[in-house]
Amino acid sequence: MHRAGDLLEGRYELEAQLGQGGTALVFRACNLVTKATVAIKIMEAGREQDPEAVAYFSQEGRLAARIRDPHLVPALHFGVDEGRYFIVYDYLPGTRPLSALSELGPVAPRRVCEIALQVLYALDTLHRAGVVHGDVSLNNCLWRERDGGRDEVRLCDLGCAWARSPSSVVTGGPTEVSDSRGSAYCTAPEILNDEAGDHRADLWSVGAIMYALMTMRDVDLGDPEEPLEIKPPASLVLTISKDISDVVMRALAPADQRYPSAAAMVEAIRAALATPSAKRGLPLWASVAGMALTAGLATVGSLVSMPAVQLAADAHGDAGLESAAKTVPAGGDEVTPPPPLEPETSSSVPAGGDEVTPQPPPEPTVEANHANAPKVAPASAPMAGAGRTARLTKTFIRHPEPLTWGVVEKVVTRKAGALRPCSSDEYISLGLRVADGRATLETLDGDRPSLPRDRCAVDVVTRLRFAKSDDPLVGVVGVKLPDSP
Repeated sequence: MHRAGDLLEGRYELEAQLGQGGTALVFRACNLVTKATVAIKIMEAGREQDPEAVAYFSQEGRLAARIRDPHLVPALHFGVDEGRYFIVYDYLPGTRPLSALSELGPVAPRRVCEIALQVLYALDTLHRAGVVHGDVSLNNCLWRERDGGRDEVRLCDLGCAWARSPSSVVTGGPTEVSDSRGSAYCTAPEILNDEAGDHRADLWSVGAIMYALMTMRDVDLGDPEEPLEIKPPASLVLTISKDISDVVMRALAPADQRYPSAAAMVEAIRAALATPSAKRGLPLWASVAGMALTAGLATVGSLVSMPAVQLAADAHGDAGLESAAKTVPAGGDEVTPPPPLEPETSSSVPAGGDEVTPQPPPEPTVEANHANAPKVAPASAPMAGAGRTARLTKTFIRHPEPLTWGVVEKVVTRKAGALRPCSSDEYISLGLRVADGRATLETLDGDRPSLPRDRCAVDVVTRLRFAKSDDPLVGVVGVKLPDSP
């Protein structure tokens, strides 16, 4: 058992535990000779009896000490103290796993590319030395934000590394894939299937990291018996350009279709960043079709902005909703409905963001286009243009918590019951854009929503309210739908 105050080789004094992996503990320590702060990785007690574990841990120490790159974490010393295997690393204050960045919400495509380039620089150095990392993941990329908002990323943890043929073995260590199989959702399919892998498995992992950071969705390959098709990032988040999306999809392709080297993937990312669509942060089709779409909304907006659509609590069985859906022109043109009207009750939000039923005014009238005070006709009055009866229904009030992607996921997940009628599948995937306290459905299960087919999901999303923030959040939320009653 290791604890603060322990000494290694009479030279390194452990100060505090920083983390724990699958096979080792990481401590901040002090070099009593130089007074420098270092990070020490110590193999867990009992694993020294496993020859394979010792082989991989020893190789990690030697590789990290011998192969240097600005985007690798350098090892300063490797040793054994009374049977305890340890590696001394340079201490990098302020660094956190890259997964900490992903927890803040979807990351802008250009920023994701800049991060991926740094990981690829490190991989290129390893691959040129004849080493496959074998466990490239969000948790094995250390990240910190430097002055000016610049991201610094370093690849760490060579505990699953192996030498690749035909290069000579660098350290005399293992030459086969570790049984640990790397990290879930970031391991190439050939490795998961116990097939022969090479350096291109690391490139698949970089593609998986880019995919997760941009879409907030892991790459799901399904089961070997029922494999799933990977949807392009640009089909899930519309602000991802096709050029960047294509880079990711090639990295996630079968091994013989991937980039031949890390350097080749670097060049592909640089070329994608240089395209006009990537510089604008919008896909090409969006900028070209934007004016036409806006013009179309002028016509369709009057049909989809009626109070019964904006405030419908149940996407199925609502009279006003059904009648509104019937007024959509045949052909189901793809539209983005205008934001719903702000309910009058939004100024008095109770803690927790529960659903409330707004109270009608003393003498309600139909004013579908009144920007700030939506009113609903009484049950006995027909809705203008609908031929149906409008009724007072619930709306999703503004969520009081500060806007983060975690809040978005929590709120949307809580609406699983309302989303149940929207899909016959077990899961539904919603590509969302949240801005100015409102949510817009940009993709549904990887496709752009179309009316009236996707009216159900559109209405659930457009009724959501969030705290306003300076920057919009764009990403994908996967929701497990409850069983049908």
